[in-house]
Amino acid sequence: MTLEQLKMLKAVIQEGSIQGASNRLFKTQPAISKGLQQLESALGISLLDRSGYKLKLTQQGELIYQKALLVLDQGDQLSQMANHFKTGYEAKVVIAVDAMFDLERLAPIFDSIQKAFPLTQIILKQEFITGGIDAVVNERAELAISASEASFLEGFKLVTKHICTQSIINVAAPKMLARHPQLTDSSHLRDEYQIVVQDSGSLTKNVELDVQKGQRKWYVNDFYSKRTLCLSGIGWGRLPYFMVKDDIKNGKLVPIELADTKTQIEVRSYVMKVKGQVLGPVANELWHLISKLEISLETD
Repeated sequence: MTLEQLKMLKAVIQEGSIQGASNRLFKTQPAISKGLQQLESALGISLLDRSGYKLKLTQQGELIYQKALLVLDQGDQLSQMANHFKTGYEAKVVIAVDAMFDLERLAPIFDSIQKAFPLTQIILKQEFITGGIDAVVNERAELAISASEASFLEGFKLVTKHICTQSIINVAAPKMLARHPQLTDSSHLRDEYQIVVQDSGSLTKNVELDVQKGQRKWYVNDFYSKRTLCLSGIGWGRLPYFMVKDDIKNGKLVPIELADTKTQIEVRSYVMKVKGQVLGPVANELWHLISKLEISLETD
């Protein structure tokens, strides 16, 4: 049994005759007839009822035909995939994205890439603190989007493009703040749990950022857990503004006003790749599309 024989069966059924299939496939009628006979011989059953003027499927042939259509469709997909890779398109592209970055900003880009390169798998890895930089530097990702100071990035062989500036804000639940009616500076919160997201990378070398000496800490691995603990009144901490703006509006979280600490700080996010790295066509298109985000984000 071959794909060519299945194509002959499909053409005969859709055209209604061997002559029609012959014209469609640009094969002689004897070649079509022989191919069908070989298919039936290989399967050991009769697929076609030849007793009438028009060929039609037997009861068993109908079931085989439906499966044959699936096989032919998969064969077409296999050919498309092979051609896709043969032309140099990547099988997959990994992009590491800092969880501080609002993924809604990337949705239109991913939609465009999916339509243009449907056979390339896009793997989105969520990272924290220096995890995105670590992933691209150590070649676990082709591209990364990460928040960082420009001076920190200078220590790596990277090509970077600033794409946006986002806010992170110090917040706590009203019931936690109610325990501190005279709250004026960060030392008053030392005995409360500061919820700290752990670095998914290795570049901070166990240095805790934005944590005062002697502070009680509760470690989590993602911002969702951090937000949940803050909402419950267990602790406090900085969260991306886009993630908590509705909580603040609804009074579930309150910005913490302290004399010695900024309530809200701005962080710059960059898209980055290794300097000198030759990207494949899909990763390269992603790079160019994400690089253009600067205009749309900063004019919001």
